[in-house]
This record gives sequence, C-alpha cells and structure tokens, in this order.
Amino acid sequence: MYHHADEVLIGTCSLPGIIGIGGAIPEDAKMYIKTQVESEIAIAAFDDMQAIIENLGLWEDLSKHIARLTNLLYIKNVQLTAPTSYEILRFQLLELIKEPAEIRENIAAANYIQLKTQLSRSTIMKVLAQLKQGGYVKIDNGILKEISHLPLRY
Repeated sequence: MYHHADEVLIGTCSLPGIIGIGGAIPEDAKMYIKTQVESEIAIAAFDDMQAIIENLGLWEDLSKHIARLTNLLYIKNVQLTAPTSYEILRFQLLELIKEPAEIRENIAAANYIQLKTQLSRSTIMKVLAQLKQGGYVKIDNGILKEISHLPLRY
C-alpha cells in the first residue's frame, strides 16, 4: 500500500489479507495498492462488512485483528522516528527479511528502504555497502538474501 502524494510505501499485506476493515482509512487518504504478485482484490462497503461480521459472529476475531494492527502501527512509528538514519535503515532491513520471498526477491533492498523512508539514496547505499563488507548482511544484485547480525549502533 502506497501513499499517493509522496509515493511512500506504507506497508505490505500477505495473502490472504484484509486492509481497512476497521474503517481507519478515509476515502480521501490518497492511498493505492500495487501488487508484487498476481492477486485478486475485492472491495466491500463498510456497512456490508459490518453485517457479515455480525451475522457470522466475528467480533472477537475482528477485535484481535485490530489489536494486532494497532501494535504494528506503534512499532512502525517507533521504527520511523528512530534517532539516527542507521537505526531507521536497520529496522527496515529487519522488516524486509521477514517479507515473503516473492516480495523480497523482487525488490532491491535500497529501493525498499527508500520507498519506506525519507533517507537519501546515497546514505542507504553507503550503509548497505558497509554492512555487506562487514559481513552483517548478504546482498546479491541488490537483493537482501540474509542478515547475519546487525549491530545496534553504527
């Protein structure tokens, strides 16, 4: 999911997945979805989803889903407001390595980080090169293959 105004990657969704079920994404949010693999996307009205949740007794499942999303939003906020560029980059590398292979294998680590942060390309490339040289990460043709150990400080 991207924010249209500045082309920032907001996050990824593993399949199957649900986006916007809590009604937290306003219609004028200027967000769009870009798939990395062939996907089927369905759109349902909020009222229709509430009726399905009510009829199938899914309120407990919905509350767990929203609690998980709230936790993820908190974590993303902490990661993106880290005090140094390295810490922001480190968090993004750790997030990228957790992505499914079909996503991770189709995006260069530098591009992934740049899409999700406001870090300069030169800063990203410099740090990635040094992490690779130090044996902390394995990157082949720009693709993150492995993280050995990322130091807390740079």
